Amino acid sequence: MYLSIPEVFYCKVRYVRQDKLDINYSLFVRENGYKNIKIGAVLPCEKVVRWNKVKAAMEKEARIKGINIRVEFCNWDINKEIEIIKGFILEKIDVLVLTSIKLKNGNEVLNEVHNAGIKIIAMDAFIYDSPVDLFVGFNMLKAGQLQGSFLTKKVPEGRYIILEGSPNGEMFKIGAMEYIRPLVYTGKIQVVADEEVQNWLPENAYEIVKKVLFKDKNIDAILAPVDKIAGGAIEALMEENLQGKVIVTGQDAEPEAIKRIMEGTQAMTLLNDFVKLGQITIDLSINLIEGKSINYDYMINNGKVDVISVLIDPILIDKENVFNKINELEEQ
Repeated sequence: MYLSIPEVFYCKVRYVRQDKLDINYSLFVRENGYKNIKIGAVLPCEKVVRWNKVKAAMEKEARIKGINIRVEFCNWDINKEIEIIKGFILEKIDVLVLTSIKLKNGNEVLNEVHNAGIKIIAMDAFIYDSPVDLFVGFNMLKAGQLQGSFLTKKVPEGRYIILEGSPNGEMFKIGAMEYIRPLVYTGKIQVVADEEVQNWLPENAYEIVKKVLFKDKNIDAILAPVDKIAGGAIEALMEENLQGKVIVTGQDAEPEAIKRIMEGTQAMTLLNDFVKLGQITIDLSINLIEGKSINYDYMINNGKVDVISVLIDPILIDKENVFNKINELEEQ
């Protein structure tokens, strides 16, 4: 018995994004690939969603390209950060990727890294007075500008609380104050509190705002650099039934922040593509090792050297576009 073969037949095709497939891409890397490149990375805290996204993205991109990588968390401990870096020196890595928790002074260990012939990439936090080869991160100045512009449009006159993340939150504040300060000078805005939120912890933001509200509940706006700080501030507002009545900014597009925007208790957040940050960092590491040219946005002097800087702009999310951005968040 013979079966005829049809001239035409159909089959269903489904397209899937490559980064959604769980495939060991290193099997497909060309023999000479990048298997001899070793990257060591130190990130601030494993309890923060953004850093876990960056870690996963870096490891995945490194696996795709056949690169050896080890990512460690220092959990806001400068001594542990230094210990990890010294361990990487002994391992003779090729590139150190560092989101340092101490950006000024006390970076002597980076001189040791440089003297060992290891390339240094500062990721997401600019490092001063050190032999850094490259900075890659989000445009923190732009982020602050977006927050400041948003606040002053929503509340052109009123009483503000300014919250600054510490450490490393200066650039956000500088950008925001470009819009806020002129209105302070003209008397339209009064800053009733200007405080640092240590370690960016929501409980510290909560205590600051609670203390302000205990003395004076007449608050119109809160500049919160990130969503976790916004969450702490909003918790304090809720205790005084002021949620939704005070305009609060944020950043990171965390699920809790998106929920608060939908509920009307947080006015905006900023979407930073942490997956893209991790992927770009691996690509830039390869370019540094191979001596290839790098397309950069700025050359920034850190007090010691001019640092090639590659910046990613954040995207503003508020009640007007939040539903359109949900799919983008889910893809991350």
